[in-house]
Amino acid sequence: MNRFKIIALFFLATFFSISVFADEVPSYSSKKKPDYSSLLIKRKKEKDEMSYRQVISFYPVKALSNYMMVGYERQISPKHALKVAAGYINFEQNNTSTNFDFEVKNFSGVRFDLMLKYFVGKNNPVFNGVYFSPILSFKNSKFKYNAFDNFGIEQWEEGAASSVVAGFLLGYQIPLGESFTVDVYLGNAIKTSSGDYLQANRIFDQYSNSNGLVGGLSLGFGF
Repeated sequence: MNRFKIIALFFLATFFSISVFADEVPSYSSKKKPDYSSLLIKRKKEKDEMSYRQVISFYPVKALSNYMMVGYERQISPKHALKVAAGYINFEQNNTSTNFDFEVKNFSGVRFDLMLKYFVGKNNPVFNGVYFSPILSFKNSKFKYNAFDNFGIEQWEEGAASSVVAGFLLGYQIPLGESFTVDVYLGNAIKTSSGDYLQANRIFDQYSNSNGLVGGLSLGFGF
């Protein structure tokens, strides 16, 4: 009888000890492990979506070559924007041709650019980030250029030139505040020119038959 009581008390004490130990020691199998991934990995900040859907832009570099250009771009989908630019040039006389062999005067012409921008990646909303775009550009001009006849007498000849540019660009559009934006792009294009394009060629207004770099810069106002 005493042996039975001792055995019963032993099992009771053992059961009580296990219960107390289980309450005091946490269960590592059920406890949620802490997540330190937010400390180790810096997540990329989402770029703000612009409040405007249209932009009027101007080209300060083109103004150095007497071009007055204005661009208009509009968002046409969550990731696309269509940009159209038009410009007009007119000056009396200029002697800064690329090869410095010609002087030109009474120069006038027009230019048109067309771009379809695709803003790459989900972190780049329209008008804010990196974009890829095909470009198509056309320009023509009329002018007079300084030349010499067969007797070495200097005279002014009538000239005209036209050029078509087609290629692809990689650009970056940066918002400045709530309404302003800067658009910088660079790419490769095929340039095809005709007429008296050698006489029309100037440092900031290229006419050529080549495959090479094209680029630009515009400042815009969103609305």
